[in-house]
Amino acid sequence: MTDHPNAIALDNGAQLTADSVEVARIWITDGAGSNVLIDAGILEDPTVFGYLLADTIRHAARAYVGTWGLAEDTALQAIVDGVGTELREQFTTITTIQEGMH
Repeated sequence: MTDHPNAIALDNGAQLTADSVEVARIWITDGAGSNVLIDAGILEDPTVFGYLLADTIRHAARAYVGTWGLAEDTALQAIVDGVGTELREQFTTITTIQEGMH
């Protein structure tokens, strides 16, 4: 299967090797919500997945700096605020389409 035409390109320094494994993939569809695919079999300890999410949030803040010109601390705080609000309020309902397995 080939990647979707809107997939993020893995060029410009992506250091993937034969030992690299995809852990998560996140897609949004305008007006239709999100699709989040996670291979929980890769990281047995969910705490480590939390560390990965923290690193992802930090990378996202830097991406917002380069794309939208925001200050990194402003972008980081906005992302953290969004995560906290969504976890507390649970605005959206999630539906499991694939059960975890290993």
